[in-house]
Amino acid sequence: MGLVLCFLLMSLVFIHSFDLSRPWCKKIAIRLLLYIQDNVTLIVFLNKN
Repeated sequence: MGLVLCFLLMSLVFIHSFDLSRPWCKKIAIRLLLYIQDNVTLIVFLNKN
């Protein structure tokens, strides 16, 4: 679980280092966030079972 949080933090730092005023950067950031969210949900779900 700690690894997941570490990955999330790294991704957030990575996203914030982007220039979000560019539309393609925004698209990439949103896709990355959705991808991370799906993975975290899946990992949490698997850990509960």
